[in-house]
Amino acid sequence: MKKSSWGPLEMLQSTNGGTWVVANITAPEAGPGAAEQMKAIAEKIEAILASTGHGGGNAPRTTADIVFTTVLLRSMADFALMNGIYVSLFKKPNPPARATVACGDSLPEGVKVMVSAVVDLGPRDQRQGLHVQSRSYWAPANIGPYSQAMSVPVHGSEQMVYIAGQIPLEPASMEVMGTSPAALTRPWVENYSTRAVLSLQHLWRIGHAMQVDWWLGAVAFLTGEEHIETQARLAWDLWARMHARQEKDEEEDDISGLDVWDIKYGGRAHEQPTTTTAPNLPNFEVIHSDALIPAFFAVQIEELPRGCDIEWQGLGYRCGGLKMTAEDTAYGRKIAVATEQNLSYTSIEIDAEQAPSDVESHLQLILQALPERSEDSHTIIYTSQPLSRVPFPAQVVPCKAVWGSRGRQLAAGVVVQRHTRAS
Repeated sequence: MKKSSWGPLEMLQSTNGGTWVVANITAPEAGPGAAEQMKAIAEKIEAILASTGHGGGNAPRTTADIVFTTVLLRSMADFALMNGIYVSLFKKPNPPARATVACGDSLPEGVKVMVSAVVDLGPRDQRQGLHVQSRSYWAPANIGPYSQAMSVPVHGSEQMVYIAGQIPLEPASMEVMGTSPAALTRPWVENYSTRAVLSLQHLWRIGHAMQVDWWLGAVAFLTGEEHIETQARLAWDLWARMHARQEKDEEEDDISGLDVWDIKYGGRAHEQPTTTTAPNLPNFEVIHSDALIPAFFAVQIEELPRGCDIEWQGLGYRCGGLKMTAEDTAYGRKIAVATEQNLSYTSIEIDAEQAPSDVESHLQLILQALPERSEDSHTIIYTSQPLSRVPFPAQVVPCKAVWGSRGRQLAAGVVVQRHTRAS
């Protein structure tokens, strides 16, 4: 039986405290090619930003105010065509952090490119960016017009840190790890595990450089078919391990001793960026509760850059304290984070067994009853089940399958984020 396809997705906007989100921007009317669609999308973005009365203020914005983008392609073969237009949007240093994946036929019919953007409404001089352009041994250089991370004020000294999707590139060579002829003779699980660790280590070290205290959540984008459930479970196990409390002598090791390339290129630790106030990550001192594993989704899509089988993308937070709660509900698991400065970040897992064929009605009921969701919130939905419509402002990531905590398969994964404007 042929899987039903998505209908047209409406472009939606929402203001979330100090940020403004423009989601699901497409342009199939521009023509069948990725380049012509991306050109029309770029024109739409510039026109929306230039309009007054949007985004929680009367002052027009520019593309220099975009701090994070999600670019969904139908095929990675269109990456260069999309990228050639995308790069023209950003003229200033520190372009937005970005995650780019290919969703294949999960995208609505006729759509070759779909873009969602987070726009910072605060002063530009209060943002911080990390734009790695030279080769090193601590993190890979950028392979596109994006920053590795962008940090924006949320309230007072608290900072939201948007980190670009990280694939398992060896920083020194910029080659995908585990793809050499010798590596290909090893069991697939050995190579995959190494790549999963390496790409997560990139995320971690960028978090260190940006002084992140805690991850609000992360997504592991996965490709493949034969071992996909095992891939999702291994990604979850790694994420859980990274948030296990360590004994004091173990904490002194860099991120629990996970160091994929220093084994090969020993003595290069001095090349890592240093900060005088870099916190431990995770910094358990900021947690005022017992729920210690942040939100996690493993999302199966069609393709990733450079033919990779895993990409980690995370949202970090710099703060003085936060509370986490986790509970199992009638529809699945719910993890909620609340900070001292009125930020809430809620992850909702809708179990596949609870919503085998009608995820849309479940989403509607759950989100309408969720106190964290309002007109001033940013909602992201990861689901393999086509929605006939999205009855609330939400960014949508159509995919092939979704898994949550403990590697449990889901009908949908949802994130609802709300915060106040920085003072």
